[in-house]
Amino acid sequence: MSTPEAVGLLPIHIARKPRQPKPFAPIVLSVNSTVPDGQLREEPRPAEPDRAALGVEPRWTGTDTSDCAAVLSPNRGPATEQEAYTRYAAGARQRGETALVIALAGAGPYTRSAFHGDVAPSINLPEDNGAIGLQRLPSGIRPRPADNLDDAEHDLALRLLNRPAEATWSRLTLQQARIPMARGTAIWESGPPTGTLRPILVDGLGDPVAGVWVPDDGSARWFVVPHDTDLGRLTDWLMHKALPLYAPGALVRARSPLVRDPALATAAEARLRTQIADHQRAYEERKAELDVRLAEAQALADPLRYTLLYGTGRLLEDAVQEAFTAAGLAVTRLDDELGTQSADLLVESAGRRVLVEVKSAGGPASENLVDKLRKHQQTWEALRPGEPLDDGLLVVNHQTRLPPNERAGAVYSRPPFVATLDVGVLGTVQLFDWWRQEDWEAIRRAVVGGPEAAAPVTAP
Repeated sequence: MSTPEAVGLLPIHIARKPRQPKPFAPIVLSVNSTVPDGQLREEPRPAEPDRAALGVEPRWTGTDTSDCAAVLSPNRGPATEQEAYTRYAAGARQRGETALVIALAGAGPYTRSAFHGDVAPSINLPEDNGAIGLQRLPSGIRPRPADNLDDAEHDLALRLLNRPAEATWSRLTLQQARIPMARGTAIWESGPPTGTLRPILVDGLGDPVAGVWVPDDGSARWFVVPHDTDLGRLTDWLMHKALPLYAPGALVRARSPLVRDPALATAAEARLRTQIADHQRAYEERKAELDVRLAEAQALADPLRYTLLYGTGRLLEDAVQEAFTAAGLAVTRLDDELGTQSADLLVESAGRRVLVEVKSAGGPASENLVDKLRKHQQTWEALRPGEPLDDGLLVVNHQTRLPPNERAGAVYSRPPFVATLDVGVLGTVQLFDWWRQEDWEAIRRAVVGGPEAAAPVTAP
C-alpha cells in the first residue's frame, strides 16, 4: 500500500531487488595500469535515479504489483517474475488501462551460434505469445528512427540515440519461445509468435534495434531497449511521454501533478492548446505539400544524377546533352546524323561550334581518348563543309568503380601530358556538381570557352 508520503507518486514495478547502498565498487586494474603493484582502485558505482523526484514509488520484486502503472525490467525481461507481471496485467485489464512494460534487453551471457553470431537471452512474452530474440550486431552501427512513430515513440528514439557512439546494438526478432521445464529436462516450446513487433530504431538494413511489441488485442505495449540505457532517462520518458499517451488513467489515480485534464484547463491553457493544434495542422499540410514537391524533384533528378556519375555509352551521352541543354546551350546529336564517323555532340553558342566526345572509364581515363577527339576534329571538314569548328571538348566519366567523392578531381593529372592538351577535358563529376547547383554559367564557360575554361576544379 502507498504511504501518505507517496501520495502523488505512481507505483512502478521494478523487476529486481533494491540495491544496497554501496558508494564505491572495487575495480581491478590491468597490468598496464599506472597504479603500482596491481593495487585495487575504487570507482563510484553509477547512481540510481532519484525516483521520488521523477514521481515514482518503486515496487520491487516481492511487493504487490496489481495497482502499478507500468513495469520497468532492468535485467533480462519481465518474464523472470511471471506472477508479478500476471498480477500487474490483471490489474491494468480490470481498470481498462494499457499494460506498459520497458524491458532492458541484451545483457549477457551471450551464446555463440555459427549462423546467428552472438545471441543474447530472449525476452519471453506473456500468455504463450512467443519471445523477442536478440542478436548482437557488429560495432559501429548508426541507427536511425523508424518511420511512422507516434510522439512518445519518436521521443524515445531520440533519447536512445544519445547513447555513446561505441555502444553495441542487437537486432530484435519476434520468435518462438523456448523455456527449460527444469534443469536437465526437456525444453517447452511456445506456439508461433503472435502480435506485432514495431521498430522504433532501425539499423542500416532496416532491422529493428529498439522496438515495441503489441499483442493482437492491443492490451499491452512492451518497449524493448538496450540494457545499458540510462534508467533516469527511461523513467522520465515513462512519466512524461508514455503514461500520458497510453495510460493517462494511471496518472489520475495517483493524483499526479503530471495530469493535464483539458476539462480543467485555464483559459490561457486552452488558447495555447488551440494555437498549438492550429500550428500543427498547418505544419502537416505544408509538409505534405513539400513532400510531394520533393518527390517530384527527386524523380526528375535521379536519372540524370545516376547517369552522370555512373553511366556509360548512349545513356551517358544523353545525360551530358541534357546538362548542356539545361545550361542554355544548343546541342545536336551527331550520331543520329553521321553515325560513328564523328564525335557524339555538336554544341553551338554565341557563334562558336564545339565538337564534344563523351567517354567513360572504370578506372583512370586512358590518354588515348584525346586522340579519338582529335581524329574527329580532323575529319570534320569533310563531313560538314563550310561549318568550321572553334574547339573540341572531351567529357569523361572516369573512375566509375569508386564513389564520386573519392574520384580524382582532374581527368588527367600527368604534367607532361596535360601540357600538350589543345582540347578541353571535363569530368562528369564536375559537370554534375555544376548542374546540381544550377551553375549554368560555369557549364557554358567550360563548354564554349576553350581549353582553359574547361579545366576541372574539384570533385564535389
